[in-house]
Amino acid sequence: MSTNSTQQQQPTTYQIPVEEIDFSPNISSEAENFFQTDADIARMAARQGMVNFDKGQAIKVSSKVLDMCLGLRRSASATAASVAAGAGCAGEEQAEKGEESRTMKAIVVEDKALVGATLFTAESGHVARKINLETGKTMKLFHGHTGPVTRVAVYQTHQGQERLITGSWDKTIRVWDTETKTCLATLKGHTDFVKALAVRAILVDSTEGGESGKRKRVAHELFSASYDGTILHWDLETFQEFRGGAGGPWKGHARGINDLCLTVEEDNERQEGDGAEEKEDHGKEYLYSAGSDGTIRKWDIERGQGRGGHCVHMFKHHETTVYRVIVEAGVEIWSTSADKTAQRLDLETKKVDTTLWHPDFVKSIALAGPYVVTGGRQESVRVWSVATGKLITEIKGHFDEVSSMVAVGTTLITGSLDNTVRRWSLKEQDLVPPAPKEEDPSVAALSLGDASEIANKQEEERKPGMMTEEEERELAELMG
Repeated sequence: MSTNSTQQQQPTTYQIPVEEIDFSPNISSEAENFFQTDADIARMAARQGMVNFDKGQAIKVSSKVLDMCLGLRRSASATAASVAAGAGCAGEEQAEKGEESRTMKAIVVEDKALVGATLFTAESGHVARKINLETGKTMKLFHGHTGPVTRVAVYQTHQGQERLITGSWDKTIRVWDTETKTCLATLKGHTDFVKALAVRAILVDSTEGGESGKRKRVAHELFSASYDGTILHWDLETFQEFRGGAGGPWKGHARGINDLCLTVEEDNERQEGDGAEEKEDHGKEYLYSAGSDGTIRKWDIERGQGRGGHCVHMFKHHETTVYRVIVEAGVEIWSTSADKTAQRLDLETKKVDTTLWHPDFVKSIALAGPYVVTGGRQESVRVWSVATGKLITEIKGHFDEVSSMVAVGTTLITGSLDNTVRRWSLKEQDLVPPAPKEEDPSVAALSLGDASEIANKQEEERKPGMMTEEEERELAELMG
């Protein structure tokens, strides 16, 4: 047989050009798995085997918990009255179609800080909920939004009345009387999902008793932020947006804003000879905002009023979306991100001094004495030492993303997309060290430089005005 005939019998091979190969995740088009990648579907299947309602003295609610905040502490008489009326509230709730909230195991109050404590939850089922943390029972349900309720905040009027503020995917903000459940106002101004709320207390001249200017009283203002990338400033007495001078939305973020935090710091921005009146320094108020553009912005509230905002500094120590920001004592920033880290930044040096690495997106954070606690897409809650940055323990119980958390005394309250609110002790004797295990090479190998390169590549491929990958996943999880 000739050489030519041998060559003719060899099979023909074809090479596809690299640029024509689709390396993107396999996205399902099935209705029940819409927007889900194959990895997301596998994650959902694994979570089915984790379902439980006994760990953490779970309080089961009717939909996914997206945010939480503490309510005003009730007096002993109010506590007794609410317990007596608990059966009536439960009956009202069960009468609402699809509404369910019950403590799966009777709560035993071991932390005195929980006595008289209440909790508000923002839920994907278009409702906000008030829960008695002593009994785990629902006290009130707040209906009215036409989309998932994404954020809750509480304040007390100068007359001692409790007010609840809710933000929603329906692009509106509502203010509620928590006693009567009456919606007092609906604030409209954002053009996309409302994602963050921050209430500011100020002193104004009192007009009561005809002594205007001689006495002061507390009034409140609201800052709200949205996926539209703007911050709006509201008067909570007139329920109107501040629009004085050349004011309007505070702009600066290139993408949506996920969180807001108010703080008082030393006035390091004031310049000598700037014409400002000399007065005793009681500190200066700043607003911090965390965005999907990977930045945290610091806003001068005084200079920003009526001027469309005044950003004095931009922090970019995260590689991608920043979900939460806490400013502690005006000296340090704690933040969480889709870059799988929680980080602490020193405001004096403006440098990161602590990085807590996680296997997945970090969506929630709380400071509790000597501990910083984090949660996220990996379902577990992690307790770290503030002093050393070392992991103290990993608490497992939730079977979906841990979306929010608050600390009350020595108790941690966590909310999750698994439709539960859970309670965990942060007492030293209850924090069991995690079992030794091999370090996840995927986490250990991912240096800040690697993360930066990945994030830059993703940013180049992302089209302006479109949701980030993290935001698309969040949308998918909430629709699921």
